[in-house]
Amino acid sequence: MAVLFLFSIQCAHISSKKTKIAATTMILGSIVHQIAGDKAELITIVPAGMCPGHFDMTSENIMSLNKASVLLCHGWETWTEKLLDAVDNEPLLRKIGSGDNMMIPDNHLVAAANITSLLCSLDNVNRDFYIDNHRRYVDTIDSLVMEITMKSAKIKGRKVMCSALQEEFIKWLGLDIVMVYPRAEELTPRILADAISRAKHENIELVIDNLQSGADAGLVIAEETETEHIVLTNFPLGDSYPETLMQNFLTVVQALQ
Repeated sequence: MAVLFLFSIQCAHISSKKTKIAATTMILGSIVHQIAGDKAELITIVPAGMCPGHFDMTSENIMSLNKASVLLCHGWETWTEKLLDAVDNEPLLRKIGSGDNMMIPDNHLVAAANITSLLCSLDNVNRDFYIDNHRRYVDTIDSLVMEITMKSAKIKGRKVMCSALQEEFIKWLGLDIVMVYPRAEELTPRILADAISRAKHENIELVIDNLQSGADAGLVIAEETETEHIVLTNFPLGDSYPETLMQNFLTVVQALQ
């Protein structure tokens, strides 16, 4: 698996203190945790189960960010500029990756390479430590992808319906998506009726919701069609992306058995 970001940054800044880094989401924070370990002080703003796109800032968020020198974000958060305006210091804002789903390994590894290079530029003393951790992280994810690829052969092409925010990941697994539906607050009676009709017509086997955008959004579809219903997460629920990736995959496989 190719990592698209090259280590071309010359590391110049040297400091004996831990770099204080804030990350908007758990998936960015999980990468910092794996690459930086105890060499950096990490602040994660949005809890794993919450939707970062609909996040309301608190005074605690502002106070914690006052301690950070860098704020990592995806680029689609609408509230980062407002947050930066509210803090006393001026942490550097760094966009990591794009709007792509970082639960997909290729996208995740691009972000990991970018974060590794950023850590190197901030802390030259621990450069080798970061690069070694990054190399091990890539190896871990590559091995996991090989395992998932082998085990997913039996579920490829199975018909499902899913939340729009799980569409990229479900396509990556090779499932046949009959229809995607929006987050819970956008699921109108007309969309719901159409979804139920198509689910029955296509004989779907699974309805897949996204934790952060409404864990019960597709539950009515599943109940009306007597179909299995599961909930996946777009963000690690702890510090480990590999564990969350495998758990999402196993949840799908077990539901389709």
